[in-house]
Amino acid sequence: MIKEIPENEIMSVYAVLKELRPHITEEEFSEIYHHARKADDYTFYGYFVGPECVGLMGLRYINDYVHRFHLYIDDLVVSKDHRSQQIGAKLLKFAETLAQEKNCTGLRLCTGVDNKDGMRFYEREHWALRAVAYKKKV
Repeated sequence: MIKEIPENEIMSVYAVLKELRPHITEEEFSEIYHHARKADDYTFYGYFVGPECVGLMGLRYINDYVHRFHLYIDDLVVSKDHRSQQIGAKLLKFAETLAQEKNCTGLRLCTGVDNKDGMRFYEREHWALRAVAYKKKV
């Protein structure tokens, strides 16, 4: 079952996100979430097996000149013990449904160039590699 994670339950999914972002402390997790929620209506959706969240997707809606109004997935992770069970695919399909309901022009996400497993997964789920992102720290 997929459900939105309410703000007052956000810390209950920290362990799942930590598998994707191991450098984030609990304090940073809460701080970043609350800032992103306020600024961009960032929302987490969890995939639950019984009471346990085993998959997590964080997303927001963005409007820009290149992609127009679209759904952007910032975070997508399935707990190590629950991978290869179509949970990630179900979360992506859920995101597609949300995008259709909001009349988005499409969906977008980025993954690291070293994340070969992730890239294979997205391609298997019919996502097209359409851009390369450059970053620079200041």
